[in-house]
Amino acid sequence: MSTIKKLASQTAIYGLSTMVGRLINYLLVPLYTAYLAEVADFGVVGVMFGWASLFSVFFGLGLETAYFHFSQKTGDAPKVFSTAVNFLIISGFIWVIISRWFAPDIMYGIGYPNHPEYALWFTMILAIDAITAIGFAKLRQEKKPWKFAFIKLTNIFINVGANIFFLIIVPKLAENGVGFAVRWYNSVNQVSWIFISNLIASSITLPLLYKSMLQIKLGIDFKLLKRMLKYSYPLIFIGLAGMINETFDRVLLKKLLPELTADYEVSIYNAFYKLSLVLTLFVQAFRFAVEPFFFEQSKKLDAKESYAYVMKYFVYVISFIFVFTVAIIPYLAPLLIRNPDYFLHPNGMKIVPILLAANLFLGVYYTLSVWYKVSGHTKIGAMPAIFGAVLTIILNYLLIPRMGFVGSAIATLLAYSSMVVVGYILSKKYYPIPYNLTLITIIIGIAFVLGFWLNTLSTINYGVWMRIIIPLSFGLFVYLLDKKIIPHVKNKSHQ
Repeated sequence: MSTIKKLASQTAIYGLSTMVGRLINYLLVPLYTAYLAEVADFGVVGVMFGWASLFSVFFGLGLETAYFHFSQKTGDAPKVFSTAVNFLIISGFIWVIISRWFAPDIMYGIGYPNHPEYALWFTMILAIDAITAIGFAKLRQEKKPWKFAFIKLTNIFINVGANIFFLIIVPKLAENGVGFAVRWYNSVNQVSWIFISNLIASSITLPLLYKSMLQIKLGIDFKLLKRMLKYSYPLIFIGLAGMINETFDRVLLKKLLPELTADYEVSIYNAFYKLSLVLTLFVQAFRFAVEPFFFEQSKKLDAKESYAYVMKYFVYVISFIFVFTVAIIPYLAPLLIRNPDYFLHPNGMKIVPILLAANLFLGVYYTLSVWYKVSGHTKIGAMPAIFGAVLTIILNYLLIPRMGFVGSAIATLLAYSSMVVVGYILSKKYYPIPYNLTLITIIIGIAFVLGFWLNTLSTINYGVWMRIIIPLSFGLFVYLLDKKIIPHVKNKSHQ
C-alpha cells in the first residue's frame, strides 16, 4: 500500500498543476467565444491545434520516454539528457527553416492559405516544446513534482495573461487611441493573437528550466543517440497514432463537412469536447506520475504485481470520476461554456458522455502500456495505437458525412476501446501482468450503465436526487468491494 500512497501523492501534485492549469486554460473558452468575431473562429483554433498535435510527434521523436529508459539502463542520466536536448535543438532549427520556406504551401494544404505566418509560429512553438518536454521529463525522473508544477503553472498563467492582454486590453486601448494598440489591433483576425500568446508562453518556459539546461554538455554521443532513436522511433508511430485518435477528428471535420459550416461545427465540437475535462485531468496527472514509477519498479522482483495493483486502483478512481462527471455535466456545462449560442446546437451535449467514456478507455490504455515500455517491445507496442488510428480515420470518413461530429465522438470511443483490447492481448503474450480482468470489466461496466442512464435523467426533482445518490452509491460499492466486505471478484485473467 505504501507504493500506492507514494504514487498517489505524486499524482496529486502533478494533478494540482494539471488541474489548476487546465481550469485556468479553460477560462479561455468563454474569453474566445465572447471576443472572437464569429463562433466559427474557435473552429480555426481547433483545426490549427489539431494539426499542431500531429506534428508535435515528429518534433519530440519519442525521446521523452527514451530518456527515462536509457537513464535507468545506462546509469548516466546527464549524458542521456545532453544527447537528447542537443539533438532536439538541431532538429528544431531545421524544422523552423523548412517551415519558413514552405509556409504558403503548408497553410494552403491546411485550408487557411491567407495566413502563412501560422506555419512559422506553430513550428517555433513545437520546436521549443519538444526541448522543454525533456526538461520536464528530467524533473519527473528526479522526482521534483513541485518544481514541475510551478513551471507548468507559470507557462499557463503567461499564456492566459497574454490572451487577455491581446484580446481585451489591446482593443480597449485602441479605442482610446493609444498608438501601439492602434497599430496592433486587428478586429478581423483576432485568432492570430491566440497563437502568438502560445508562442510567448512556450518561449518563456525554456528559461524557467535553466537549472536543468545548464547541466547540458555540448556535443552528441552518436552511439547513444542511435540506440535512443532505435528505441524511440516506434514511439513516433505510437505518438502519431495517439494524436490521430485525440485530435485528427477536428481536421477531418474541417475536410469532410461543407466548407461554409465546417469551422462552425468544429467550434461546437471543440467546446463540448472540453467538458471531458475532469476525467482527462486525472488521466494526464496520473501519466506524469506513473511513467517514471513504472521504470523504477521494473528492476524489482514483484514489478508485475505492482503494475496490476496500480491498474486496479486506477480503474476504481477513473470509473468513479466518470459517473460523477456525467452526473454534474448539466450544471457544469453552462459554467464553462458561457456563450449560450453553443447550446443551440442539438448535438453538443449528446457527445459529452460518449467522449468521457472514450477518455476512460484512453486512461486504461495508458496504464496498460507499461508492458512494452519496460520490456523494450516498442515496435510491437505500436500496434494497438496504429490499429486505433486506422480505425479512427476509417470511422470518421464513414460517420462524419452521416452524423457530423457525433460520428467523430463515436469513432473516438470505438478506437480507444479497441486499443485497450489489442494492447491487453499483446501484453499477455509478451509481458504478462496478472490484472484482475474480471474485476476491472465489472467495475467499468457498472460505471458505464450508471453513467449513460444518468445522462437520460432530467435535472429537476427526481433526476436531481439521483444525480447525487448514484455517484455516492457507486463510490461506496467500490470501497466495500475493495475492503472485501462485498465478496471480492477472483482473478480469471490467467486461467
